[in-house]
Amino acid sequence: MSVAKWSRLRSPLLVTGAALALVGLLGVVDYQTGWEYSFSVFYLLPIFLAAWVGGLVAGLLVSLASAATWLAADLLWDYHLHVSAAYWNATVRLGFFVIVTAALSSLRAARERREELFQFIVHDLRSPLSNVMAALRLLPKQAANAGNDEETDLVGIGLTSAQRMLTLVDSLLDVPRLESGKLPLERRGVPVAELVSGAVAQVSLLARLKRVSVAVGADDEVDTVYADSDLTSRVLANLLSNALKFAPSDSTVHVRTRRLDTDEAAFSVRDEGPGVPGEWAGRVFDKYGQVTARKAGGSVGSGLGLTFCKLAVEAQGGRIWLESEEDEGMTVTFTLPAGADR
Repeated sequence: MSVAKWSRLRSPLLVTGAALALVGLLGVVDYQTGWEYSFSVFYLLPIFLAAWVGGLVAGLLVSLASAATWLAADLLWDYHLHVSAAYWNATVRLGFFVIVTAALSSLRAARERREELFQFIVHDLRSPLSNVMAALRLLPKQAANAGNDEETDLVGIGLTSAQRMLTLVDSLLDVPRLESGKLPLERRGVPVAELVSGAVAQVSLLARLKRVSVAVGADDEVDTVYADSDLTSRVLANLLSNALKFAPSDSTVHVRTRRLDTDEAAFSVRDEGPGVPGEWAGRVFDKYGQVTARKAGGSVGSGLGLTFCKLAVEAQGGRIWLESEEDEGMTVTFTLPAGADR
């Protein structure tokens, strides 16, 4: 199950109910094993789940249930424990559980505030960056009219860098929404040729500056996919940008589309760069896993690009994988449902 699907199912009410059921199971096991065996630390697990997912109220509810269950086991054991001592122990345990719950709830709230502040700052970066790009798009015409090729190239470099920054900002904004399943999708039948040509156009300037050609190979058996046009275009552009980043000069980046026997359309982007070690092939899709891979010597991106691609593809019912050998290039392939309607 993908992260997005699990996040949609993981409601606080469901997790709180599961935590209470786990408390009941622990109480039965605690009673059956006798007073000689302590299960105190295991009661913290359902409390942690409830407090982290459901919040303070859910954590307090499960804490109270845990203390009451433990007290019941104490009273049923009949090992000559005075009733007042049993209630005293239950009160101390409840106090400990409440402290743990309050700490976890505070940590969760602080984490949410940090993420909200992060999203707010990143979102505010989009507007000035878009204005910079709009200004840069006007300059090449003026430089061309003046016959200054050097200025045209410099403006092109600035525009390419700004576009890559905007892509990173969009990924920072969308990855959390994809993880939580809160990014709205507008899926419809989209022509494959339109997706590919649009993505190639987005990276054409970068390809020219890098002196890398982009070759497109299309399978006539697949003409449309059922997908979110904007999201899929960004996935393709991201993969192409990543391929161009590591492709050597005067090489070729290949884009291929084909139909699979599973009634899916497969999109592949292959470069002739250094590739990544085999042991990192499955880990570069993890959030910030690319950063770790890069520290180990792999040629990968910023740490969110491939993560965004994976989440965006899986949100549309597709799959994505990487094939690579060191010094022999890298191929990233993803699939989407073929056809115009689902």
